[in-house]
Amino acid sequence: MSRHILIVCRGNVCRSPMAEAVMRRHLAAAAMELTVASAGLAAVNGAPIDPAAERALAAHGFSARTHRARQLDREELERCDLVLAMEQRHVAALLALSPTLRGKAFLLSRWQDGADIRDPFGRAQDAFENVYARIESAVCKWRERL
Repeated sequence: MSRHILIVCRGNVCRSPMAEAVMRRHLAAAAMELTVASAGLAAVNGAPIDPAAERALAAHGFSARTHRARQLDREELERCDLVLAMEQRHVAALLALSPTLRGKAFLLSRWQDGADIRDPFGRAQDAFENVYARIESAVCKWRERL
């Protein structure tokens, strides 16, 4: 069983903080004591969650309003038991940063459809709602396998 899960996207203000909030609650509900965090490959440290992402979460009873974006840390990467990324290019970038991640870096959607979860940044609220639905489904699939 994994003990430390890191969820990665590009900016750490939309998808990965949404997935972090959803994953934490699902794991807690299943009485699974795992650490979940998120980071971005190109994050601006300290940036808050995108308001549209927070609205999408809030519509489903979640919140990440205290979230602050942070840049991916290579040392943390190497301590992780599982790293989940939003897009295949993120997985490739992770493996380029740390080849030791092979076998523990995957798409969040791996057990869902294996497709990228596209960045909704700068798009309409319905794009954030669609991303939330994809994340929720993907997290449920991962929870069954942890």
